[in-house]
Amino acid sequence: MKRVVLTMLAMPAVTSAQTTPVTTLQPGETLLEVQADGQAKFRPDAAFVSIGVVSTGTTAREATDANAAQMTAVIAAVKKAGVDGRYIRTQQISVEPRFARSGQNDWQGLAQITGYVARNSVAVTVVKLASAGDVIAAAFGAGANSVNGPNLGSEDPAKGLAEARRAAIANARHEADDYAAGLGMRVSRVLQVSERGRQARVVDYVRPDGIVLTPIAAPPAPPPPVAPGEMERTVSIWIDYALVPAR
Repeated sequence: MKRVVLTMLAMPAVTSAQTTPVTTLQPGETLLEVQADGQAKFRPDAAFVSIGVVSTGTTAREATDANAAQMTAVIAAVKKAGVDGRYIRTQQISVEPRFARSGQNDWQGLAQITGYVARNSVAVTVVKLASAGDVIAAAFGAGANSVNGPNLGSEDPAKGLAEARRAAIANARHEADDYAAGLGMRVSRVLQVSERGRQARVVDYVRPDGIVLTPIAAPPAPPPPVAPGEMERTVSIWIDYALVPAR
């Protein structure tokens, strides 16, 4: 989203004691507010996976004992696959009853507890992205039966942020110069800068019609179990410029 606002000030601004102007213009200056985005692409270097075990039993103790034993084996397998213990964090532990009625048509009586379900999941950060497939396979092999992910990203939450900011600043200045030229003016100075948002998303190289863009080249080698692809960091900024008549 882009927003451009022009304000002309012919005389010095007069403000009350209760009001502090966000932007102060000099006589003859015109305020130009520009909102612009900047993007920077980067390769993800980490995978975030939720790995869990769901167990059942006729009693809560039976379900939790089975779940604990299985989850212990899963965590050990994940560590053996190369994940350091500090990158494994418990997400959820829960035990819930399972209900059933005495028959398909019994909707008048109360449902009876027929067993229990125990769930345990851990958040796993795989910092060696090439080994993410092996880690997931090891978890399945040890008894994991509930896996979500991988969500790809970076250990560094600011990766690509500086580049995206520079791109946003350059885009904002380019727009400001275009407006100034069209109005017979020039950019005099920057009055205010604010960052309005940031995000990182996975880049999908797909046309709007759904046809994947692929280069014409020899067939690529088989992809790894987890293909990193590319991510894009976006920063939105708002810059107030002062415009003056061109000399």
